[in-house]
Amino acid sequence: MDAKTFQQFEEFIHSKSVALIGTSRSAGFYWFRSFLNFGFPGKLYPVNPRVDEALGYKFYKSLSEIPDPVDYAILRVPAQSVLQVLDECIAKGVKCVTIFTSGFSELGTEEGWQRERAIAEKIHASPMRAFGPNCMGLTCPESYFAFRPDLKRNPGPVGFISQSGGKAIDAYLAVTETKLGCSKVFSYGNEADISSWELVEYLHEDPKTQVIGIYIEGVRDGPRLRKAIATCAPDKPIVIWKSGVTEEGQRAVSSHSAALAGSTDIWNALLRQTGAVSVDSFERLVNTIVTFIRCPRPPGKRVALIAISGGAGVAGTDSLAHFGFEVPRLSSETIEALSDVINAVGTNIRNPVDMASSYFYPENTVKTIRHVAEDKNIDAIIVEAAPHYVNFMANHMDLQGMATTYWDMMIQAGQYCVRELRKPFFVAVPAVSYPQENLETRNQFRDANLPVFSNIAEAADILNLIYHHYQRHPNLPEPPYLHRR
Repeated sequence: MDAKTFQQFEEFIHSKSVALIGTSRSAGFYWFRSFLNFGFPGKLYPVNPRVDEALGYKFYKSLSEIPDPVDYAILRVPAQSVLQVLDECIAKGVKCVTIFTSGFSELGTEEGWQRERAIAEKIHASPMRAFGPNCMGLTCPESYFAFRPDLKRNPGPVGFISQSGGKAIDAYLAVTETKLGCSKVFSYGNEADISSWELVEYLHEDPKTQVIGIYIEGVRDGPRLRKAIATCAPDKPIVIWKSGVTEEGQRAVSSHSAALAGSTDIWNALLRQTGAVSVDSFERLVNTIVTFIRCPRPPGKRVALIAISGGAGVAGTDSLAHFGFEVPRLSSETIEALSDVINAVGTNIRNPVDMASSYFYPENTVKTIRHVAEDKNIDAIIVEAAPHYVNFMANHMDLQGMATTYWDMMIQAGQYCVRELRKPFFVAVPAVSYPQENLETRNQFRDANLPVFSNIAEAADILNLIYHHYQRHPNLPEPPYLHRR
């Protein structure tokens, strides 16, 4: 992206005044409350000719009635009114608009296509930019922009681009739940103006974004998107979930955003050529994005498993072998050190490590993790954290606070692996029982900036994606966020 366009994006992303055109009582003043609840410090101008005052604000009958300059506008008006409102925005000197309104090319009708072409022509003949139509537009915690009233303002290193407004919302909420935050989230809809490739170029240059996630259904300009991704991937990880890969899904794409879904083979080839990470579900998308932030470069494919039971170790070994990882025998020095820590009869301490009853003593777990992580035969560690065992013991022995203390000690061992040894440390927290305690455990590890998964198989899957991406891009820097303490 050239410097002039980047600066244009910076200016409208950090707008100081916003007009909310068509915000209404029937929709609960959705867009108005989104900015109010996010704490937008600039000027808000609600526009609706049928409302005089609400939420402590005066409402304006039209954009032209506002006496002050307006940087940004959000349009929630009928489709047949959009062109007229765009004329008012251009005359007012608005820098950018979000056209939330639907009813354009996604309808698949000639009338819908004509309306959208007219929008594109009007915007391209002006200096104004536009998201949409049929989209949520922009959320940026740093500039207090929000596209939903219940979002938590939590700036972070994740940039996200979505054709779908719903998936943009899902991504922001999901990343926030992992205790990370987003730099910018873009929902661009039908691409009458601002397109996916342009947003990739912007986030590539954006210093606040360290990892980029993309949800895409189809594309209007494949070559430009391919070039943007290929340029960015060696510098910042890009994780892409392409939907509409089945015949039925491709039909759904055309009715949602009117984009061309393209064949699965073509898309797979494009992603291979660009060096992006390809995933096939929302869960893998979020897990991979978050893990890039929290995982050092894997030095190799030799993995150690530490679990409370032999069964978990055997099943986990199968999962790792499926992705081509080794679960090698630990060195004789490590086995000797572990024999002083894990002394239950019949347990395996060669790898995978079966801790059995020794698991209930946090000092033993910490020593085990450190001994295993320091083994020169090991490149990464996956540990099963089992709240259904730890909380049972805490309740059974009436040891208040035992679980929190236990996980804190495990966290310190995990951070030693990551920060001192520069080895990935993944935590698997199976959702077996104790749902509230399970969530609390996950959040403890997330607060400590360690990757958390639902099981060892999921951890192995994401480790595989991360490993191969670094292999493909050997000069890719680790995200600076990883080094924060």
